[in-house]
Order: sequence, then structure tokens, then C-alpha cells
Amino acid sequence: MARGEAVMPAMCAFLTALLACSSAHKNQREPDQRLNTSILNAALAFEPYRDLATRTAADPGVQQQQQNILFSPLGLASALALLCRVSGSESRSQALEALGLAANATQQSVEATVSALTDLQLGLQQAGGGASDAGIGGAGEDAGDRARTEDGAEDGARLKVWSSLNVDGKPSADFKSFLLSGRHGFNMSYETLMKDLQDSDKLILNNYVYFKGLHPFERRHTVLRSFQLNATTSVEVPMMFMDDSSEVMMLYDTNCSATVVRLPGSDRPASLLLLPKAELQPLEDCLSDGRMNFWLSHLKPGRAEIRFPKFQLRKSYGLERLLRNAGVSSVFSRSADFSGISQKKTLELIKAPHEVLLEVEETKSENGGRPDIMLDFSVPPRITFDRPFMLIIYDDLTGLILLIGRIIDPTKV
Repeated sequence: MARGEAVMPAMCAFLTALLACSSAHKNQREPDQRLNTSILNAALAFEPYRDLATRTAADPGVQQQQQNILFSPLGLASALALLCRVSGSESRSQALEALGLAANATQQSVEATVSALTDLQLGLQQAGGGASDAGIGGAGEDAGDRARTEDGAEDGARLKVWSSLNVDGKPSADFKSFLLSGRHGFNMSYETLMKDLQDSDKLILNNYVYFKGLHPFERRHTVLRSFQLNATTSVEVPMMFMDDSSEVMMLYDTNCSATVVRLPGSDRPASLLLLPKAELQPLEDCLSDGRMNFWLSHLKPGRAEIRFPKFQLRKSYGLERLLRNAGVSSVFSRSADFSGISQKKTLELIKAPHEVLLEVEETKSENGGRPDIMLDFSVPPRITFDRPFMLIIYDDLTGLILLIGRIIDPTKV
């Protein structure tokens, strides 16, 4: 068996294990050293983000409302793993390297990664998490309590990832049908593809992600407040509020000129909220896997009042644009090798949208009276996200970044 053929089944298991990870209670981050999270975060989170931010800043025609950024490194990993199944030669090697594996990865190293992810999944199930919590790719919505958002997503599914490959002109799930459905993971039917390829040489890869961020704010405290877009312009946004009766994990990073907050109740997945002192640029220049590790290891408990906007953001990019800096380019060229599904030399990937929807809102619980506490403010007692900020949603166990973005204007979907 050729080396590439030996790696192929393991990569499929890699994707299955990655998308099977679900939310479970975990108080500390315990990364498995066999997972190359640092490479994944660098290649699929920070480099694409920096490229998007640079391109936006360099384009004088970009309007203010177009400057929000949001994409999903987890979604990109899902798409790459799917490309590994259908690609050959250089295309497949590039996808493997972007996933943190060597282009000529040995069977043993691939199996070690798969084993780490499998152990992680088993650990979550033993802890009472499992897929029923609908974390990453879980299918555990409660059929008896499915409230819909305006766009049709189900309350029970906090995080959904879907990658599908189909032939142009054949039925495929658009983003709205993805939100309405219980689809998770990836979809590629060899039998259907082979049949459809008799009529067309054009391929489409859809990569969709949905995440609902529920934060420990009470709805009764949400009021309209001003959000300063820039020195001269502001908008009114629903601003959520949390008093100082609960501890938050936070720090002020002088090197990045930013306050970093991890809210109470944030579990797996967890959120880092990044508020710059003034401009976003110094914070964006700081972004790296090393800096994120510094934040997570230096967060300290403290008490502060938090005001944070309630918003919904939906963004769409081409996978080629997001994966370019990760070294993945040949699969988007006319000379791409799709020998994993067909020996036809004329196959071409003509469209590969990456679409993400993030909803940020309050939890439904409304607590009673405020408990008597002794306040100990180690940072300023009030942190208000009333100007452009960043957020990173990540898996607290492995450190894998699920979504990353910046919010310039929370009123622009």
C-alpha cells in the first residue's frame, strides 16, 4: 500500500474525532501534546485573520459596516480534512501540512493524533458530556424544546459545523437549510459524486459554521446604549449587563494595550473578549498562539461590572482566500488533483464558500437578589465593550480556536 493511501483512512478518522468533540464541564485547560494545536491556530486562525485585517485596512473603498471580521478555524479544519479525502499529490500534501501533519506523515504519527482525539472524546463521554450536549458537531438537540432564531437556527445546537462536496448544478445545502437542519460533520457520497461527475467537471465545496454564545447576562438588564464606532460616529446597541457579584477571569496586557476577559460560566467552548485601550491595531499586531497561551495562563480572578453588546454577525468568505497563507493553493487551481474521487483530469473546484453565523445573547435565567459580597477590584471596576473589540471562541481543553473575529459595528449583520 502506498504511503498516501495509508494516511487516507487515518485522516478520515481524524475528522470524525475532531468533529465528535463536544462540550463538557472542564475547569482547566489540559492540552494533549500529541495534538498540534499551535500549528492549527497559527495556520487557520491568526494568519488568515491578519490577512483579512490587512486587506481591509488597505482597501480605501471598504465601508465602515464591512469591516467586521468573523471566520471559523474549526470550519477550515473540517474543509481541509474533506479535501484530504478527495485530493492527491501536491493538493493533498498542502492540506495535510495545514492540519499540522507532515506532507509525508507516517502512519504512526497520524494514528497518534487520531488516538489523542479519540481519547478526548471518550473522556468527555465518561464525564457525562458526550454528543448529547451539542458541542462541536454533536447532534443532541432536545426535540421537545427547539426554539428558532430569526435565521432558523435551533437553540439546542450551540455549535454546528458542516462541510459538503457536490457537483455544480446538483442539489446541495445552502446556509439557510443548514441552519434549519440537524446537519453536523461533513458529507461526501462517493457513489453520488461519481454518478454526478458523468455530467459535469465542476465541484463546489460548502463549509458552514453556526455558533450561539450564551453569556451570563440577565435579559432584564439589557438596555440600549451608545457604541462608539470611531471618534465621530456612534450607534445605539442592546447592551447586556452583569454586576460584580460574580468573579471573572481577566488581565490587562500592557504589551497589547488591551483588557482580556473570560466570563464566569464560560466552559467548553469558552470565550476570550478582548477590549483595546484605544485603537484595535496594537491588539491585532499582538495576535499569535503564544500570546493567547500567555493570556490563558495569566488570567486572574477579580470582580467587575461588565457591559457587552448583544448582536448577531454573519460573514462569508472564499476558502481560497482564508487558506492561502496556510500554504493551501493548488486545490483551487485549474491543475488541481482530485484523484481521490476520479481520474478525470478536467475536474475543477469552482466555488468554496466559508460562511459563519455568530449569535451573542443572554442566558435565559434571571437570578434573584444580588448577594452580599465584599468587593475586591484588582482592575478597574467597570469594563464596557462600547467600542470596537475582538473575540476568540476556543475549546478550553485543547486550545483549538473555533471562531475568531472583530466587531467594529455590532448593528451590522
